[in-house]
Parts: sequence; structure tokens; C-alpha cells
Amino acid sequence: MPRASGTRWRRPAHRRRWHRDRARLSGGAVPSDHALRSGDFVPDLRRMVDAVHDAGALIIAQLMPSFGAMGVPGADRPTRAASPKAVRMGAPRLPRGLYIPGGRVTPRPVEITKAEILELQVEVVAAALRSRDAGFDGVEVAAHMRYLYSSFLSPRTNWRTDEYGGSVENRARILSDVVRSIRAEVGADYPVGLRMSVNEHLPDGQGPEGFAEVIAQVAKEGLGYIALTDANYESMNDNLPAESGAMLAHGEPQAFRAAIPGVPLLLANTYDPDQAAAVIDAGTADAIQLARQLLADPDFPNKVMAGRLDEVVWCDHDNSCLRRLMTNVPVRCHLNPEMGREAPSAPRSTAGQDFFIWAAGNGTLMAVADRAARVSRRRKPKPVGDATGSEL
Repeated sequence: MPRASGTRWRRPAHRRRWHRDRARLSGGAVPSDHALRSGDFVPDLRRMVDAVHDAGALIIAQLMPSFGAMGVPGADRPTRAASPKAVRMGAPRLPRGLYIPGGRVTPRPVEITKAEILELQVEVVAAALRSRDAGFDGVEVAAHMRYLYSSFLSPRTNWRTDEYGGSVENRARILSDVVRSIRAEVGADYPVGLRMSVNEHLPDGQGPEGFAEVIAQVAKEGLGYIALTDANYESMNDNLPAESGAMLAHGEPQAFRAAIPGVPLLLANTYDPDQAAAVIDAGTADAIQLARQLLADPDFPNKVMAGRLDEVVWCDHDNSCLRRLMTNVPVRCHLNPEMGREAPSAPRSTAGQDFFIWAAGNGTLMAVADRAARVSRRRKPKPVGDATGSEL
């Protein structure tokens, strides 16, 4: 979600209570002032949108109501998901340059109630209307990784016995309902997209055919596009591959095209220009998503269109940007010295933070840290109710 920039806001008492109650649902520390959670920032967002439009580009607002099991719980504020399934992250399912010494298992979430689902749905619709009022060219509902909405789509993470669990139609219901509700407010012509994980890449996980079957139900409510994302936090090596075209090799866009032939598909992890062009020409996908490659070289699309491939700065997939993002250090790319310094007022990392990011990506140092973490864990008694229960 876009955030307001350059604006400070003192919360009155009723706003503090609102943020406290909102955090209870979102599964995390009291959230910062995300711009789409309030109409106060619509004028500032409109200025940002106008600047993007002036540069000749479109801009879409992503709507993510909750981190789900990936949130940070409080003493009286547990995280919420479709079912009480924790998330296990660690080797060997991590991408290049990312280490989690000893691995990590998130606290076990509680099952979100129907009343809470409906409350979040109202907030998502309200955020969609604010996005339209701010001039965004569309909205994108987030149902990827192991965030709240994604936890409903697979039997591995959804064990519910109510109308939100079990059958394909039931597992699609939470998204079908929210897309239908947004459509009722914004009309048929305003783009409403969906970002979703399409393959769990786990022994007991759901594959692309299963996810496509679920989303075929959602598509009936009028999806403008589907942005395909591979894997999740438990299979991050497949989510952030070091080669182009991994999703094609896994058969993921092919499965979605067969199940939902009329909905545009956006393909990730396919940055090789010739490969991307062939995919679009063949009708397997309709557009290509770029992320890390644009951090390394923001002019990448222009260079490709001008045939200047010899000038491209290629992402090396060391994922230093991801290490910064995950540890709350200002994001930069070690291949692009201008990235993160476009504005004089932009926050910059300190020398100590830069050293930490380097150390956190050093395989030798992280191997030592991993052994130390595992030894420490073996010596520590397991607390009652620990999240590392048998369901993992």
C-alpha cells in the first residue's frame, strides 16, 4: 500500500483507538499511517498519482488488509489466518544471499472469525474507493505469500469447516466476496486485479492447477487481471529464483491460461527480453512484472525497447535489497549507487547498517551464526504452547 510521505500527523485519541483496533485484525504491531486507511491522505496521494501520470505511466494501488500468519502478534493481539497454521522459514528453502540463522517459525495464528472477515472486507472496499478518488488507475487485491487472503486458497493452510473452507467454491469465497463488493462500488470499467501465489512448492502443498481452479471462481466476479507470484515464505528459493523463466518451467501460467482464458495474466521472474516477448506472443501471458531488475537498472525497459541490451545492468540476485527490506534498513541496490538516493531527503543507511547487510549476506559468517542458533535452541527448554507444534 502506498504511504504518505513528507507528512506528519498527530493522532487524536479516537484515531489511536482506531489504529489499536485495526492492528488487532491486521496481525502486527500498531500500523503506521498507511495512506489508504484514511481519507486524510487522498490529496497527497493525488499529487503522487498526477506526477506518475505526467511521466506517461499508470499506477495501481495494492490493497492488503492483513499480514496474516506473517504478522507480529501482541500480548492480547494474536495474528489471524484461515486456520492455525504457522509459517516455517529457513534453509534449504531460501534464495541466494538470504540467511535465517537457525530458521524461524512464526507464532501460530488464530482462526479469523466470520465477523472479522466481513469487517476487513468493508475496509478493503473503502480503501478501493479512496484509491479511485486519489486517481489511481486501478486496485490490486493482495492474496500472495502467506498473508491473510492467501491462507484461504489451499487445503494445506485452510482446514475450516464453515463456508470459507473445504470445497473449491468455499476456499474462493473470501476473495469472491471482496471482489464482488469492490465491483459493486467502483463499477464494471475500473480495473480490479488480484495478486496471488500460484504454487506452494511443498510436498503437501497445492500446485498451479489447484490454485487456478480456485481463482476461476473468483474471476466470475470480474477480475481485470491476475498477477502471478510463485511459491511463498516457506519455499522462498522458488519465489526468488536466480534465473529467468522459472514459472514457465513449472507450468504455472499455462495452467491459469487453460482455466481462465479470458483474464489477462502478469508473469513474474521472466526478465529475459527474448523469453518475455515469446511468452506474450504465444499468448501464455499478457505482461511481465519486474521488481529486482528495476532496482538494479531503472532504465531497463527503455534500454530493451531501444535495443541497447549491452548497456543493461543485470540484477545479480544477491538479494541485498531483500536483506535491507527484511531488517528495516533503507533499501538500496549494491549495483545501482543512485537507488534510494534520488531525493536529498530520502533516508540513508548508516555505515553500521551497511556492514550489517554485508555480514548478513556472507555465507561463512551466516553458517557460524546458524550453528550457534541451533545449539542455543537445543539447550533452551521448549515453552508450553510453542508455535512449533505437530501441525508443522
